[in-house]
Formats: sequence, C-alpha cells, structure tokens
Amino acid sequence: MKITKLNADSSWLWEINGLKVLVDPWFSESQVDFHPRFSTQYHLDKQPEVFELPRPDFIFISHPFTDHCDQETLVKLSSEIPVICLPVIQRKMQKWKHFKHFIALSESPFQIENISKTGFLDLVHHAYLISDGMSTMCYAPHGTIKIDKQKEASVLLTTVTTYELPFYLGGTVNLGLNKALQLAEQLNVKTVISTHDEQKRQEGIVARLSKRTYATSNQFVSLLPGQFFEF
Repeated sequence: MKITKLNADSSWLWEINGLKVLVDPWFSESQVDFHPRFSTQYHLDKQPEVFELPRPDFIFISHPFTDHCDQETLVKLSSEIPVICLPVIQRKMQKWKHFKHFIALSESPFQIENISKTGFLDLVHHAYLISDGMSTMCYAPHGTIKIDKQKEASVLLTTVTTYELPFYLGGTVNLGLNKALQLAEQLNVKTVISTHDEQKRQEGIVARLSKRTYATSNQFVSLLPGQFFEF
C-alpha cells in the first residue's frame, strides 16, 4: 500500500492493489460549516488542482463535513468515478446530482470497514480499517473514542492535534496526540502518521470559542504535501 499526502489537511491519494483512491479532497480556498459567520476555515497554502492529479479509480469520503466532503472540489471530478462512503454521506452527495455511482463499504473493491463505536450523534470520531490483503491501515482523521479491541493495523493515520470546542458545539473534535498513541497501542500499530493537523485561518463564532493545541514529537511521522509512505 502507498499513501501520498496531497495537502496539509487530510486529503490523500491511496494506492491499494493497483487502484488509485482519492480520499477526502478539499482543495477549495475555504470551507464553511452551516454559515460563514458560524465557522469558516481557510487553507494557508496553495492547493492542488484536480486536473493535475492522477485520475482516481475511486473516491473515498470519510465524513460528511465540508473539509472532507467539499462540493466545490468534488464536482470537478468525473461523475463516473464511484464514491465509497457511509449512507449519511451518500445522501448528502446525491443532493448535488453529480456522481452516478455510490458503493457501500461492504461492497468496496478493497477491504474497508468502520471499526469505531460512536454514539448516535457522534459523526466525527469515525475510524476505518483498510487492507490490501497484506498490509492494514487505520484511518481516523479526528481520532476515535472506542473501537473493536480485536482489530490490528500496521499504520495509523490520525490527528495529533487537540481541537477543543465547548460541549454545546460538540466538545473535543480532534482528540490529539495522547489519544492517538493510545489508539496505536490498542491496534498494535508500528507507525503513526499525522493527518488533519493543518494550521488554518479561522473566522466566525467557532474560531472565537475554539482552542487548538499542535503537537511535535518523534512518536509520529509528519509528511509534507507530495510526500508518500509505503508499507
């Protein structure tokens, strides 16, 4: 398996058994949650152009939020590319009337399953186990609170940033380095790679109420956009 970082946030190109999978592409200048005055975030760096990327065989969207599921970016891709996602994400994307093919995790051409044990209202802390039959990776861009304890992975792709909001706005969104290391131990992971740790410019109510704590440590690998990791 080969994973290439596409931007400083959590956009990736995964190569699995000869298939190219574009993951959580957010290449527009900004993303808005609910309303610009509520929460707007801006990239600080120039983003890839969709036409510059290899044509993906599949698209995988991990979360329904606009920094993972960005309409402005996604509609630039061919409508014929199948999208792998959870039902809640499919329902959102079908409203755009762009993509023609959606695939459930259980029907994916490579092994992928949601291993997180989240509450009904928790749409944030999903963790996915991805395998090519030889190597296994866990992708948990916000971190996760609870998983199936019987699972194992060799690589963990997760946030090491703590992003805290008041409880009435969702509480701790990104769980941070300590939770990442706990999850790595639980999965018997050899390598932790950071994702979803971009230092963005924020505006709106959420920006005023949020607190971010960025981590530096030799306990995880931090890739720059364009760099890749093979395992």
